[in-house]
Amino acid sequence: MLKLIEAMPPDVLGVEATGKVTHEDYRNILIPRAEAMMAKGPIKMLYVISSDFTGYELEALWDDSAFGLKHWHDFRRVAVVADQAWIRGLMTMFKPFIPCEVRLYKLADLAVAKTWIASA
Repeated sequence: MLKLIEAMPPDVLGVEATGKVTHEDYRNILIPRAEAMMAKGPIKMLYVISSDFTGYELEALWDDSAFGLKHWHDFRRVAVVADQAWIRGLMTMFKPFIPCEVRLYKLADLAVAKTWIASA
């Protein structure tokens, strides 16, 4: 499930992944909010993967890839907050190919990630 993180600056999309992330989460939560924000210009994203995250449905992975490619240049910064080694490994591997600044944080450093993503 994807949940929006409230109380973020207007140019920051905050999202938390818990349990299993589904196609409906992308279609009904992430994509509409992100595209509404992107209509005003590039955005920053805080993506928190909670400790109870269990994975993505196959269709949700497709949604993530298609959305990312479509909006490749619509992100100014991305902060990924996760303790899962496989997610951190994937982000480290793909980070050089992402055209904006990306930083990885541990869940214990969520406050630091929020400070960084909110900064200019």
